[in-house]
Amino acid sequence: MGAGMLLGATFFDLLPESLQAAESQGWGIRPMFLVLVIGFLGFYVAERVLILHACPEGDCANEAHRHLGRMSAVGLIAHSTLDGAAIGAASLVSLRVAVVVALAIVAHDSSDGLNTMMLVTRGEKARRTDFLFLGMDAIAPVVGAILALRFLPSPKWLAVFLALASGFFLYTATSDLLPEAHRRSPSLSVTLLTIFGVLIMAVAVGMTRLDYSYLQRLMWSMF
Repeated sequence: MGAGMLLGATFFDLLPESLQAAESQGWGIRPMFLVLVIGFLGFYVAERVLILHACPEGDCANEAHRHLGRMSAVGLIAHSTLDGAAIGAASLVSLRVAVVVALAIVAHDSSDGLNTMMLVTRGEKARRTDFLFLGMDAIAPVVGAILALRFLPSPKWLAVFLALASGFFLYTATSDLLPEAHRRSPSLSVTLLTIFGVLIMAVAVGMTRLDYSYLQRLMWSMF
């Protein structure tokens, strides 16, 4: 369901807000889609270079496997930093957008701490230094949000970053979460949960866009 929520947040919220911010700067739609593709491919290349995922099929030696796990944990920490930056950038648009993006991120990042420890320990007893990675992963979203709030005050940079974040979310959902979910459970339930996640975000975004002033006036008139 996390993959569906990421897809929903991308197509119903982040990307439309990026296009709207770009339009306010007099930019066209095509440059923003180009930035989205750059974000998608950029994270793909970063994943290949940093080896974000663990060694496939467990074909690494013990110490090399642990070293690779640390490299993978660094990738997850960078991932969490980008998540926090996405929330920070979204808050510059509106509180509504920030809540929607945070909801999608919490849905797919809730087990990041566990994943980080599994990567650095590789199932062995945790060393003292291994907990440093856990702490870094915990504060990474906060650091990302602060960096976004500090360096993205301009609408043009906000439009670019939201498009990059859209590509990042799209890549995470389609190349990481969905394949892993189908590998673990190749049943129809994964497909249904993914669609359900998209629908949840569609409803959430739609509800945050409603004008509640009429309901407020109606409630005041009743009293």
